[in-house]
Amino acid sequence: MARRSSPRGEVAVIESISGRIARFTHAAPGIGAHCYIIQASSGTFRRLRADQPGLIIVRQGLKRVSSSRIGLEAGPGTAIVLPINGEWTVINEVVADGDYQAEAFMFSPDLVNAYANAQLAPLRDAATFLPDAEFQTALERAAHCLTKAGEAERLRRHMLGEIILRLDGLGLSLRASGYESLHDRVRALIGRDLASDWTAERVASSLGVSEATLRRKLASARTNLTDIIADMRMTRAVGLLQATELPINRVALEVGYESASKFAARFRERFGLSPRDIRIPAAEFARIGAEDDRIGAAAE
Repeated sequence: MARRSSPRGEVAVIESISGRIARFTHAAPGIGAHCYIIQASSGTFRRLRADQPGLIIVRQGLKRVSSSRIGLEAGPGTAIVLPINGEWTVINEVVADGDYQAEAFMFSPDLVNAYANAQLAPLRDAATFLPDAEFQTALERAAHCLTKAGEAERLRRHMLGEIILRLDGLGLSLRASGYESLHDRVRALIGRDLASDWTAERVASSLGVSEATLRRKLASARTNLTDIIADMRMTRAVGLLQATELPINRVALEVGYESASKFAARFRERFGLSPRDIRIPAAEFARIGAEDDRIGAAAE
């Protein structure tokens, strides 16, 4: 692991592989996660839904988040808060001769309920702010705590809980609204085992409703089970490609696709770029292809 100064002079905890900055995700089940996101090509991701509340701090490049109600832009050093169950179009733009980089913290809903002030109104849409020195120090402590193997669960809860409390102080409550729709319950259920074979019968039985009720209520929310599963798998795939170094074929398996080629086709259909575009800049991909061609020619 290494430390790197952000463009604003702040210090972020960064891991490296062979001397280069690497993607990573450190998760504590039932508590939250700390991720470092690297995206090699600019991309637009429509209809991304937050199944957990999150905080993203842009380190390099530009991030735009929009919905029917808001349009936000964040450059290096700016933080974006994403409340649970919101849906946005997200655009990540790379810098010239570089990539898009960001740190992200995710919070389990149970942890939020344990720390957030129940008297504050929940945040209804994405919001931006500039973390001050004290907030940045709290982020660093939480990052170190999640990174350190064997760290006590109680301490990890308190470290992430401090961030929740600091967001409360800024009027940015991560609490969910009191109402939980059947759509929300379906997503929470499927998210526990995304690669599993989820049938309408299994989902309905797990939630204690009839299949007819399941279909009717999802239709009233302008969706269906097939679309929810596909959406969740593609959204999770984006996160794994951006914030882990898992091979693409492994990412496909993690989100329920046995065929990497089928996964790549679905990903491109949904987002307009391939999984490889997330990982490898176009110029580098072209260079690799040229080198492969030369190696092939030399072998003939």
